[in-house]
Amino acid sequence: MKNVLAIDYGTKRIGLAVNKAGLVEPLAILINDESVFEKIKQILEQKEIDLILVGLSENKMAEKTKEFAQELGKKTKLPIEFTDETLSSKNVHQKLAHSHMKLKKRQKPIDHYAAAEFLQEWLEINQ
Repeated sequence: MKNVLAIDYGTKRIGLAVNKAGLVEPLAILINDESVFEKIKQILEQKEIDLILVGLSENKMAEKTKEFAQELGKKTKLPIEFTDETLSSKNVHQKLAHSHMKLKKRQKPIDHYAAAEFLQEWLEINQ
C-alpha cells in the first residue's frame, strides 16, 4: 500500500493527513506562509510518502489549489493526484457535532480532519 499525504489547501491554513496500514490519521495544520513547502518536504521524508493527494474544491479556490499543487510538484518531484473535497469540511463538522466533544474543542480548526475525511474516501475507492 502506498503512503499517501492528503492536503486540504487553504490560503491561511493547510491541513495534512496520512495513511498508515490502511488507517487514516489527521496529522497537522500548517500555517500557509513562506516556509510551508519546506515543512511539507520534511513531512514527506519523515513519513516516506509515495503520493500526494490534494483536495480540490470549486471556483477560484480550485485554481489557487492547482497553482499550489503545481509548485509543490516542482519542489518534491512526487506524483500528485486531485480528489473532490467539496463536502469534507461539512462532513467533519457534522461528525463533530454528533460526537461527545465539547463545543470549545469542536470550534478549533479542522483542516487536518477534512484532509483525513477525503483521504479515507479516496483510499476506499483506489486501494
